[in-house]
Amino acid sequence: MNESERKNLEHELNATLGRACEAARGEIPGFQWVTHVMEYGEVTTNIHVVWVFDSNRHLAEALRAGHEAYLNHLTEEALEAAGVTVSDIRQHVDFDSEEECARAHGGDWKLRLTSEPEHVH
Repeated sequence: MNESERKNLEHELNATLGRACEAARGEIPGFQWVTHVMEYGEVTTNIHVVWVFDSNRHLAEALRAGHEAYLNHLTEEALEAAGVTVSDIRQHVDFDSEEECARAHGGDWKLRLTSEPEHVH
């Protein structure tokens, strides 16, 4: 993937995941934001989308309430709209919280997202 293709893909992912984020904010208590991490080789195997909640409690409540399926669906729609198709969306979605990042990485999301995964799958 060349530089122009990477920029276009980033732009598309930011737009489609941004729409997914807005949809989730209106539906799920405690949900804050969404981001993605990927290497640009084979995007379909190494993209990960992380849905972030304000607290561990809200994250646990969302998962207990069955919102994982909804967030997986939003993720799959967003990726497909950006031209990225994956075989099993569950392998590409993680859940995390501001509380856990503060505890484990002092609130440094860049460090957290680029270090060994500790997210809830």
